[in-house]
Amino acid sequence: MSEIDELLADEGAAAERYDTSGDPPAHVDVSRPNLGRPAVVSVRFSTEEHNRLQQAADDAKLPVSTLIRIWALDRLQAEQEGTGRTVMERLSRLEREVFQRTA
Repeated sequence: MSEIDELLADEGAAAERYDTSGDPPAHVDVSRPNLGRPAVVSVRFSTEEHNRLQQAADDAKLPVSTLIRIWALDRLQAEQEGTGRTVMERLSRLEREVFQRTA
C-alpha cells in the first residue's frame, strides 16, 4: 500500500468515526421539535469576512449558518479529543501530501 493510499485510508477511517448524531444532552429541553438545537448565537463579521464565509458556504452548497456550525462543532470535538486536528486540518494535510507527489 502506498503512502497516499495509507493517508487516504486514515482520513476515511477518521471520517467514519466522526460523530454527527447531534442529539442534545438529556438536560436540554428541546422547544422546537425536530430541530434539536434551541440555542441561537449571534456573531458579527466584517463585510469581507461575511463575503468569504458566504463564498465558502456556496462552494460547499450549504447555508452560511450550517457551515459555521459544522466548523465550530468540528473544532470543539478536536479540542475535546485532544487531537487539535480538525477535519479541515486533516483535509489540508491530505491535499499537501497528494499535490507534493504530483508536483
